[in-house]
Amino acid sequence: MKERQDYAVLKDNLVLGIPVIDAQHANLMRITDNLLFTCQKGVETVNCRFIRAVEEAIDYLAYHYKTQEKLMLLLGYPDFHDHQREHEDFLLKAISRCKQFQEEHDDIDPEKFVYFLKEGIFSHAVDLDKAFSVFLMAMKHHDKLRLILSSQLSTQSA
Repeated sequence: MKERQDYAVLKDNLVLGIPVIDAQHANLMRITDNLLFTCQKGVETVNCRFIRAVEEAIDYLAYHYKTQEKLMLLLGYPDFHDHQREHEDFLLKAISRCKQFQEEHDDIDPEKFVYFLKEGIFSHAVDLDKAFSVFLMAMKHHDKLRLILSSQLSTQSA
């Protein structure tokens, strides 16, 4: 029996060319994979570990969003507010679903939450993060960008 599969692998369409963000996307995919693995361990494991793992996933997602937002603000990204609103909306949905699972865990399929999380991360990265990447790559020779990427954000990866 195969113990583990890579449910969420960082695919080429998710690689943005922004090292700190790409590393965080890879971490988010590992977290999602681990959540699914936890779901497959049975009801008792889900009840004991799943809520804590989901809370950690949401915390890491919030950290990831803050990293992106800091970079966007520093570079004057013109679509910052729309992007930030998408972050806030998805986090609120994720927190709401987590609370719903905590209250009604017998009636909720934990794998559905994992699929929700995975789809939210993938679709956000493919659509909105790609647009930011295009903006950022257009600035790749800008001195401000080099300074930001080399000093301020490189120490923030988890």
